Amino acid sequence: MTESPAPLPPALVQRYRQLFRFYDRQGDGELSLEGDFQPAATSLAARWQGRTAPFPDLFGLLMDTYRHEQQRRDADGSGGVDEQEFVASHGRVLDAFQRVPDQARIFIERAAGGFFDVLDLDGDGCLQLADLEAYALAYAKPTAGIAANLRRMLDGLKLPPEQPRDQLPREVFLTLVSQYWFDPSPDAPGRWLFHLDPA
Repeated sequence: MTESPAPLPPALVQRYRQLFRFYDRQGDGELSLEGDFQPAATSLAARWQGRTAPFPDLFGLLMDTYRHEQQRRDADGSGGVDEQEFVASHGRVLDAFQRVPDQARIFIERAAGGFFDVLDLDGDGCLQLADLEAYALAYAKPTAGIAANLRRMLDGLKLPPEQPRDQLPREVFLTLVSQYWFDPSPDAPGRWLFHLDPA
C-alpha cells in the first residue's frame, strides 16, 4: 500500500496556487494543453527563429514536457487540470525531494537547467530581463514588475554588490527555483518567482 504524502505546508500551497494562475493563460480556472501550454510553447520556440536552438525540435520538446506534466497532474483523467489537482500533484514531488534530496537536486538541475537554456537566448549563462519578460508574455502575463521583482530576489540572496541586479545567472536561477518549489520559509527569496506585481 502506497503511503500518502504529508500535508503540504500552507506557504507552498499558496505558491502552487499562484503558479497555477500564472500558467492559466486563458484565465478560465483550468489548465489545458491546447489553450494554455501550446501557445506558450509556440511563443518560446519562436524566439529562436534564425538562431541555433539549444535542443533539436524545441517546440516538440516543450510540448512533450507540458503533455507529461499535464497527464501527471490530471487526477480525474478529464484532460484538464483544475487548481485543486494542480496543488495536490505537488505533494508527491515535495515528498520525494525530502526523502532523496540529492537525487531531487540532480533532477532540478537537469529539468530547470534545461528550461533555463530554453530562455537564455544569447547563451551567455545569464537570463536578461528580455528573457524573463518573454516567459511572462508567453503566458499572457504583464511584465511591468519583473525588473523590480528580480532585484528583490537578488538582494534577498545577499549576492556580492558587483553582481548585476538585472541579470539572473544559471546557479542563482536554480537556487530560486528550488526555494520556490520546496522551501516554505517566509524569508526564502525564491518565494517571489512568478510574482509579477511591482516590488
